[in-house]
Amino acid sequence: MQEMNQLMKKADEALWADVNEAIDRAVNTAGHELQSFGLIRSPHDYFAEGVLRHLFLRLCGADPETYTGGDPETAWKILYVGRSVARHWEKERGRSGENRKRKERPEDIEKDESERRQLILAAENFALKTAIRLLVDHARASDPQIGDRMEAAVEARHAALENVSDTDREFTENARRYMSLLTTLPRQSG
Repeated sequence: MQEMNQLMKKADEALWADVNEAIDRAVNTAGHELQSFGLIRSPHDYFAEGVLRHLFLRLCGADPETYTGGDPETAWKILYVGRSVARHWEKERGRSGENRKRKERPEDIEKDESERRQLILAAENFALKTAIRLLVDHARASDPQIGDRMEAAVEARHAALENVSDTDREFTENARRYMSLLTTLPRQSG
């Protein structure tokens, strides 16, 4: 186990060195130009934020160029971890992050309300997916083809369309992906 930990530590150190080197290269290549545009923060911070954004999108399964196709549940999990870390740091400094509110500007209030709505939708989505997967898994015992039939319903809907638009194609692709999430057998741990 200790050998594995040492191997992982070396791999992490190599990764961080490569990331820092890439940021330094980006600063050397375009940092001066960014500063000439009146960039408020340092070019190192700007490119580090770019790396963070790219990794966030990658972890969420999104296209880093178009910001589309990501899994909102994964994004929320990452954001909640970030909030927890921020609260921990605030407690370290003797401040309570629990009661901290944003400034009461209209756009901040709207953003808070939007985040609350997104939280409710994410929780509802999680509960529904979990319940449906459990029901499908239970039904599979008496009907092994239930997953195939459910996925066939998506294909039948798409085939029934007369003029298939880009929106129809996108809908079908999303429906296929979500139906697959609901019908795929859970991995057996062992």
